[in-house]
Amino acid sequence: MHETSLNQTIQDYLTGKEIELTSFEDIRQALAKMLVEEKGYPRENIKAKQKLSLSLENDKSFEILIDFIIYDPQKKPLMLLAFCPGEVASFVRQYIAVARLYDPFIPLVLVTDTKEAYLIQSADKKILQKGYYAIPTYSELADLAQKAPSFKLDAKKQKAETCLAHAYFALTAGCCNSGQCSK
Repeated sequence: MHETSLNQTIQDYLTGKEIELTSFEDIRQALAKMLVEEKGYPRENIKAKQKLSLSLENDKSFEILIDFIIYDPQKKPLMLLAFCPGEVASFVRQYIAVARLYDPFIPLVLVTDTKEAYLIQSADKKILQKGYYAIPTYSELADLAQKAPSFKLDAKKQKAETCLAHAYFALTAGCCNSGQCSK
């Protein structure tokens, strides 16, 4: 399913700014509200729609849109949160690649379809939790991120993770990954 514009605007929960309403934006807004109001995440530490630009060997580049990155008070990333319109397990590996490629490295990944959620350590792909309770509170998140192993990218690993991310996003997101579907 592609993310498409609904030709309307809504007020963004995190920033208060008017943003384009898309077929997935209402879900992003609900996730942001839940993080703040139920899980205690400071609004200022949640960044929505972050972009990661990657280059392939043939000088082609592509851009990945990350639903949310959660930061600590010192602006160090703690967790990547991604909404997936389908079987959660099938989206996990592509977001692990994104967390590994992001600079600085993001130690935790949470992938959800709003019914199921997986909380995973990015470095070793260990699943920490599944289900609604996989979404940690903000104070739990800081502790989990601190305990998570780190990951270092050498040139070979970077190439492999970039190719993997490109392949997965080409299969699961198609043109929507670069925002072309809403144009």
